[in-house]
Parts: sequence; C-alpha cells; structure tokens
Amino acid sequence: MNTQPIHTSNGRKVERLWLLLGGQVLPVRRTGEKFFIHASFTTPLRINGRRDDVPAKLLSRLNQLMRMKAANDEFKTRP
Repeated sequence: MNTQPIHTSNGRKVERLWLLLGGQVLPVRRTGEKFFIHASFTTPLRINGRRDDVPAKLLSRLNQLMRMKAANDEFKTRP
C-alpha cells in the first residue's frame, strides 16, 4: 500500500477515508461537532463540523492509521 501522508483541507475526503479505515463518525446533537472514533485510539476526537478546514490532529491520526494499516499488510512474495 502506498503510504503517502494525507495533506488536505477537504473534510469530506478525510471523513470518507476515516470510514474506510474502520472508524466511525458520530454527530454531536445541536453543536455542529463530530466525534471521530476508532478502535485503535483510546479517546475520540471532537471536531467542529461547521468549519471548512481539517484540524491537524485529525490529519495526524488519519496518517497514523494509514501507516499502521500499511505495516500490517501481508507481504506477498512470488513463488
């Protein structure tokens, strides 16, 4: 798997990648915030869903998940 770090300000793309990597995104009622939850982390991230940018902490965790996934990929050798 290509493990290039993600640098984006597109919140929809980050949310889609988070879900593909096995996370959950839960909206917090009446606040416009979102919880980003993943089994690999003990504490969820609480992110303001009304902003257009992507917080650095969320990008950091997303890149960390991608590195962990790449490290756990099977190494296939040719017979």
